[in-house]
This record gives sequence, C-alpha cells and structure tokens, in this order.
Amino acid sequence: MKKTKDIRIRDPYILAYNGAYYLYGTINETKARELYVHKSRDLENWEEPSVIYTLSDNSWAQDQLWAPEVHAYRDKFYLFVSIRGKNGLRGTEISVSDTPEGPFVPISDKPATPEGQSCIDGTLYVEDGRPYMIYSHDWPDCYSEADGAYNGEIAAVELSEDLTHPIGEPFLLFTSKDAPLSGNNPTFGKWGEKDIVRYGSDGPFVTKLSDGRPFILWSPIPGGNYVVLGAVADSIRGNWHHCETEVFADNGGHPMVFTDFDGEKHLVIHWPEVYWHENPRFLPLVEKDGQISLK
Repeated sequence: MKKTKDIRIRDPYILAYNGAYYLYGTINETKARELYVHKSRDLENWEEPSVIYTLSDNSWAQDQLWAPEVHAYRDKFYLFVSIRGKNGLRGTEISVSDTPEGPFVPISDKPATPEGQSCIDGTLYVEDGRPYMIYSHDWPDCYSEADGAYNGEIAAVELSEDLTHPIGEPFLLFTSKDAPLSGNNPTFGKWGEKDIVRYGSDGPFVTKLSDGRPFILWSPIPGGNYVVLGAVADSIRGNWHHCETEVFADNGGHPMVFTDFDGEKHLVIHWPEVYWHENPRFLPLVEKDGQISLK
C-alpha cells in the first residue's frame, strides 16, 4: 500500500465509483506508453498501481501520455488521455472499458480534438443530454501576431452520443488573456533560443453549480505561478464571466472536482508545480455567491 504523500503524479483525477476511489494521473516517463490506476477506500491508503491502457504500435499516437481522466457515461467507462501524435502534435484520444480498471480500447483511430492543432487535457461535459469535449489549445501553435504572444485557448467540440466522433466545428469558450487574473500577468520564458511571452491554459474541468450553470476550473501560469481560476456561464456556449479571485493560488493546479461517499465535494490538484515532486491534493470545496471556492 502507498500513502497519498508517497504518490508522485501530475494531473491527478479521481473517479468515485462503487465504494472505491480510482486515481489516475501523468507519470514521470517521457516515452511512456502505458497508463495506470491506484485504488483506495479512504483517499489515503492506495493499492499498488495496475495498468489500464497500453498504446498500440499501430496507433495514430506516438508517446507522452498525459492527463488521463475516466468518466462513467452510459453504463461504460471512457478514458480521455492527451498523447503526442506521430505528426508531432498533441491530441486527446477517447477509449472505452467495461470497468474503471480497464483495459481501455480506443473508440476511434484518431484524436477527438482537431488534428491540425496541438490540443491537450480533453475532458467530458454533458449538457442537456449532449456530450462535449472541453480542451486546451495551447503552446506551441497558438501564437497571436496581434498580441505577440502565445495565447492559450479553452475550447470545446460537441461529440456524438457514443463519443466516437465530433459533431460540427469546435468553438472557443475563452482565451487565457480574456481572464483578468491571467491576462494581466503573462509568463516570460524561452523556447530554444527564442524569447517567448505566454498566457497558458491548462487542465479545463467543468462542473455544475447548484442552479445548473456550468462552472469551469482551469490553470494558467500568471507570472510563472501555477494557479486555479474559475469562470461561470449560463451554458457551455457562453458567455463566460471570470471570477475575481483565484480558487487556488499557491503554485498548484490542473484541477478537477469529485464528490466523496459522504457527499463532500473536493478540488483535486497536483501540488507543488515542481516537476516530479508533485503530490495529489484533495481540498474541500463550497459554493458561495455563484462560484466555487475552498472551504
């Protein structure tokens, strides 16, 4: 068994199902071709991880499996995972299994995100019976000539009922620069020898407020500090109102929300944002004044 403090993963995701908590995440292997799950009854003591997915040599994808999520949907379990394709661009693939422990098998021979863009962190959101994939279109191919910067986007595309293919065109929810807490504080860095300015847009996750409105959590990197921000709208198609304060401001992020078996909601993040020193953290949440915040 492992304690939570001994688990080193990025992008943690919890599925609470049938009396057990399933923990998925990104592992420290650049060429990783497998995904794993930890299982617990109490969110503190975890069984040794088991393999849930193996990337096929015949896949569209090459390696670097990031940000796995498993969603219960229509009596099946669907794995959303970001992978670097053989064309060098990242995309989110959807796979299916009868159980949260796999094995998961791809339901398509291509990513669900746009193939001509570098897209990561796809997540499932269902509104009025229609499934959507919400995802990040970010560095290195979201350069804005007008801004002279890489301006990450949170975007979405409607999916077919069986999740096998997109319906219609992707649409923009907002850019990282649209959110004042991110847009007023870019990150400066380098890409090779090139100086760059970036507004990041990691890890979108959509939950519902008590009145049914969608509330999106996501992680930019204002001034190099990884945080969790929130925004709310009347529907997934907008218009989005950005919260004036961070949901989490202490150099941790890639958020999601789950409800434990006592009915308590938790924010899940990795912390700190120091590569391969991260732990999963579970922080109680409350809803107040039309937004979500830490308890």
